[in-house]
Amino acid sequence: MEIYALIGPSGTGKSHRALKIAYENGVDYIIDDGILIYQTKILAGISAKNANTKMEAVKRAIFENESHKREVKRAIFENKVEKILIIGTSERMVNKIIKRLDIGDEYQKISIFDIASEDEINEAIKMRKGQGIHAVPLPTFEVKKHFSGILRNPIKLIFKIKDTDETKTFEKTLIRPNFSYIGKFFISERAIVQIVKNEMDKFSDIVKVFAIDVSQNNDGIEIDVSVGMKPCMLNETAKDVQKSISEAVENMTLINIKNINVNIIKVYTRLKI
Repeated sequence: MEIYALIGPSGTGKSHRALKIAYENGVDYIIDDGILIYQTKILAGISAKNANTKMEAVKRAIFENESHKREVKRAIFENKVEKILIIGTSERMVNKIIKRLDIGDEYQKISIFDIASEDEINEAIKMRKGQGIHAVPLPTFEVKKHFSGILRNPIKLIFKIKDTDETKTFEKTLIRPNFSYIGKFFISERAIVQIVKNEMDKFSDIVKVFAIDVSQNNDGIEIDVSVGMKPCMLNETAKDVQKSISEAVENMTLINIKNINVNIIKVYTRLKI
């Protein structure tokens, strides 16, 4: 197997540049913080960025758990991976990953200090230390399916292909993992309820709200809305309500929403609610 290793201290922007490095070297598979990525999808593993503590994150990143390790090894074998890019904070970390996944001995080292300027690295470190922001080399729609924590807006990466006038576009996602924000702040359930109430005012002519319940845990929040509706197009209206609440809460709080449950407890036959 042909192995590339992108190496640099934590928070220096490795994941930000991983897609470009992979593309330039014809690599479709990336190992980053405990997960195996194929192009724009997660094939196997559990992300270190989903951990609740930094210690747990480190253990996941180096595949210390046996079942985690076996899952990723099996995916590499079944997909007959010929080229892979491993993102690591040090050569020691990369060596541990290679040994535990049993994928080879030698690799081509790429240092973050050789591909990023001092200003770019300092800016990345500032974001990590000041805001706890981590980059994931995946589009947001894929990140939402697998990651907890607070999501930030997706970032488009556009770069020129060597020796041509063509450009290539990738998408990455910025997140603030659980271990980065637990204990630093919280958004009260009352504030979230108020956001939902304001959003439900848009549907006041066809929907009556009876109750709004919000439950929070380390993975995100779940919202339950009990409503009464007119009998016309119940499913479509419920979907519109879900979408409206989801967009409003995510845009205003950046919190990861696990579920939005719209419970229709009453159907009105009269035109006025």
